[in-house]
Order: sequence, then structure tokens, then C-alpha cells
Amino acid sequence: MRLLGRRAFIRGAGAGLTLAATATCGEPLVHRTQTSPIRLANVSPWGVNTFLDLEVETWKRRKTVDMVADAGIHWIKQHFAWADIEIPAKGQYFNARWRQATWEKYDEIMDLAGDAGLEVIARVDRAPDWARPPGSPVGAAPRANGDFADFLTTLATRYRGRLRHFQIWNEPNLAVEWGGAAPDPEGYAALLRVAFLALKSVDDANIVMAAPMAGTLEESPRALNELLYLDRMYDQGAGEWFDVQSANAFGLEHPPDAPPDPDVLNFRRVELVRELMTGYGLRPKAIWLNEYGWNASPPDMDPGKLVWRRVDEVQQAAWTVDGVRFGLANWPWVGVFNVWFFRKPFELLGADQSEFYFRMVDPDFTPRLMYREVQRAATGQSFP
Repeated sequence: MRLLGRRAFIRGAGAGLTLAATATCGEPLVHRTQTSPIRLANVSPWGVNTFLDLEVETWKRRKTVDMVADAGIHWIKQHFAWADIEIPAKGQYFNARWRQATWEKYDEIMDLAGDAGLEVIARVDRAPDWARPPGSPVGAAPRANGDFADFLTTLATRYRGRLRHFQIWNEPNLAVEWGGAAPDPEGYAALLRVAFLALKSVDDANIVMAAPMAGTLEESPRALNELLYLDRMYDQGAGEWFDVQSANAFGLEHPPDAPPDPDVLNFRRVELVRELMTGYGLRPKAIWLNEYGWNASPPDMDPGKLVWRRVDEVQQAAWTVDGVRFGLANWPWVGVFNVWFFRKPFELLGADQSEFYFRMVDPDFTPRLMYREVQRAATGQSFP
């Protein structure tokens, strides 16, 4: 049994809904002020995507979780890639290239997160070579869903009581996230079912999260409009096999209060997902935002790279907080807002790429304006 870290003990006292409306220093806290009738909406709203699995040095992992905790963020969304753990064959957890047990890295991630008082949402996907159909690319669904169920059972058992939130796959409405195959809502629903049963068999308190879909208006073998995908998925009875629906909520060039429209990609498009859930009788289930935010690419960025459009850095910081404030005031069904993203190693994402400009802190850990604005809103502290 692990001892509760000092930071975890201190943070635990303030993680619920009992926070005062204003901190002693006078900054208003952004949090849910009234209990929602939807159980899994009653959580700290502040989360962020991290890439601790891509770090090589322990000090960088520790620095990341400490800065996340210091910002008042309670959740980290972290990748637990099946292909990075169960290699080279079923039941084997060893990386021959690095000559080490594959669990070591993830044990450290869980230890560091726990010591910092953070809760982890595990994104689990990417079947290893041995579990995919021969010749299929990374991202392909496993050839036997039972292999995925067995891996989830092992993962949940290893971290039982410490890791309770599991996101099953990521954006399967894109062919690129489904091994190049056309999006298959029925196939994903079957995968979700076995995942749910496996995780609940380990601990009924485990929270199973259906995959977020990429926001898209496309309808082709390459990508399927997320609303159409979810409609087909729910029609398979998938609503029985998850506790939380994950969703993406990028604002693009639109402010947080811009109204939803089936023909527009914006922050409030998630309301259309909610309408669909309600139509299938899924009102008691919360939505947690898997990837959330605005991009602040420089004005001279190649327009062809602006997949997420752009706003300036001041707007990015303000709208990130305003979006959380809007959601908590208007959406009793929303839980966590996982900002995209905290930090990536520079060697993996350079300043010539638009995605770089979602970061909360630079690769050298210098905080961006968004970090400070989130810190004010999540902690009530004042900063120069």
C-alpha cells in the first residue's frame, strides 16, 4: 500500500465542490458551484493532456506533473499505448530494444502523478503487431477483441485503486485512427463492449469512457461526421457499455459562446452530441472533453497548416477559461475539460507546425499566457 504523498494530501482537501467562491487573494475560482444531478459531472473541471510516455528523463516527467499540480489542474489525460506495453507477444511485457520491462515507465508515471495529487485518465488503444491482422498498420483494430480485453484486465489489475478512468480508443471515426480502414461504428461498439466488461470485472468502480470522435463534416471512407458515427454506434446499444462519453471541443476561430450548428465546427458543437445522447436515453451519462482549446499559431503560419484555424495568444488564454466557465454555467452534464495540451518534447513537435501552438508551456517549461490564466482560474491565486 502506497503512502499518500504530501502534495496529494494537501490537494485532496480542495478537489471537490466545497471550494469557496473566491480565494483569499480575491481571484474568482472557476468551478461547478451547484451539484449536478449527473454524478460524473461533479468533478474538478480542470484537466490537461500530457505526454509523459514520450519523455526519456525522469526529471522532465516530475517537472511536468509538478507544474500541472501547481496550476490547480486535477486531471491528466495520458496515453497508455497497448503496443508500447505488451510486446513482443501476448503476455510479454518487455522491450528488447531497450532491454527493460515495459511496465517500468508507466509505474513511474503513475507514481509521479500520485505524488503530485493528480488523477490519471488512461487513453488505451493501438494494438501491437502480434494482435493486429497481418500487414495492417498501427491503429488497426485488434483481430481478436478478446486480446484487448485481456490487456485491459492486466492494466486495470496492476493499477487497481490508483487508475480508475479508461478511455477506449481515440477518434475511430477517422480512418487514420482505425488502421486506414473505413470508420466502422458497429465494429467499435463491439470493441467497447468487451472493454467495458473486462474493466468492470476487475473493479466495478472503474469508469469506462467511450472514445472521443474527431469533429468533422466529412462523410467518406477517410472520415465520418462524428454525429453520424455516434448515431450508428448508439444504435448498436453502445450506450450500455460506457459511463462517460468523451468528446473533442476545439473552438477554431469561434468564441466560446458561438452557437452550435450542424454545419459548423466550434466549441459548442458538443451540444449536438448531447442532443443525440438524450435521444437514445443516455441523459444520466456525463460528457468529458478529451481535447479542448484554441490554437494560437503566429499570423505568418502557412494557411495550409492551420487545420484548427488560429486566434492570437491573448484570445487563446481568455477563451480557454471562458469556455470552462460557459460550460459549467450551462451544461449540467459536462465534467472534465482536458486542455490540449500541456507540453511536448521539442524533438517531436517543432515551431513550424501549427499543433505546437496549443501548448501551455514551452518545451523548456517556460509557461505561456494560457498557463497563467488557467492557474488563476483554477487556484484563485494572483500572478504578475
